[in-house]
Amino acid sequence: MHTVMHGALDFAELERLGLHPDAVLDCSVNSNPYGPSPRVREALRSLIPERYPDRDCLALKRALLATDLADIPLAPEMLVCGNGASELIWALARTFLYPGAKVALFPPTFGEYKAASEAVGATILTFPACEEAAFQLDVEAACTWLERQCPALVWLCNPNNPTGALLTGEQLFRLTQSCTACNALLVIDESYYRFVVPEATSAALPLLAGPLAEHVVVLRSMTKDYALAALRLGYAVLPPERARQLQSYLPSWNVNGAAQLAGVAALADRDHLGMTMSALAIEREHFFRALARWPMIPSHTHYCLLDVGSAVEVRQCLLRKAILVRDCTSFGLPRYIRVATRRQDEWPRLVAALQEII
Repeated sequence: MHTVMHGALDFAELERLGLHPDAVLDCSVNSNPYGPSPRVREALRSLIPERYPDRDCLALKRALLATDLADIPLAPEMLVCGNGASELIWALARTFLYPGAKVALFPPTFGEYKAASEAVGATILTFPACEEAAFQLDVEAACTWLERQCPALVWLCNPNNPTGALLTGEQLFRLTQSCTACNALLVIDESYYRFVVPEATSAALPLLAGPLAEHVVVLRSMTKDYALAALRLGYAVLPPERARQLQSYLPSWNVNGAAQLAGVAALADRDHLGMTMSALAIEREHFFRALARWPMIPSHTHYCLLDVGSAVEVRQCLLRKAILVRDCTSFGLPRYIRVATRRQDEWPRLVAALQEII
């Protein structure tokens, strides 16, 4: 059994505590706190429930190519859509791994990579980022390690969850060189790239237009920046032959009709995306300044790690006040909680509660 701890509301836990979900301030999830574009709700009203969705997600792929993926030339055959990025992580493991295959991880990082890899019998190798270096990966040392270990696949979250650490395009190219040298596939999860401060640009996507593209997969989640968590929507960009392989390990109609409609509508509203990301960048500065009284790991995103001594205890105390944070014990960080920026009328409640508790 491969159970991974996540943030977000646990409805059974809330029921035990007598809390209604609408009453809880959720600072444990790293998504857009301003919600989706109004066009999303309009689009969902046009859903025809009795009609099967497009199994190829053609409208969604065309919308992606015209918006989020417009910076480099990509063919529709390079896109694979999924029921959230998590489905694609598990499908990537089934497609490109096998029992005994070596898999490289740079912890602390998202737990689904390890769970999906272990589920197919792969062997996990880890090169941890150091707490003393604010969990910023030593890329040259990691490259030397990769070339010595020769894994079949490397999982990299950039910017990283839960640390907010970020690698540059040059550093990603260096890692790709090492993966090419040992014939490894580098999966770069860019679920949070839009939240990078001060400028949200993709460091990974240009690799797919370069000479090392055969060794790169870029993974994205639309549940974060476009605030579509309830609908579950993500996509992978990879070379056409690898994309065909990946698609063959996914069920037909894996992306439901509601998610496809919502995705197309969200992508069309660039004004809402730009407005909310700009507002969030400003709010992040106010929020992080208010948190500065506690030991904080520097972050390139709108979420960060706080050292609170005992994450389990602080999470429980906050939840009794109807505030949810991410206990990072499952990341191997039992002293830390992860908190994400909320709107200006919300985050002061978390700061006040932390002052009472700590």
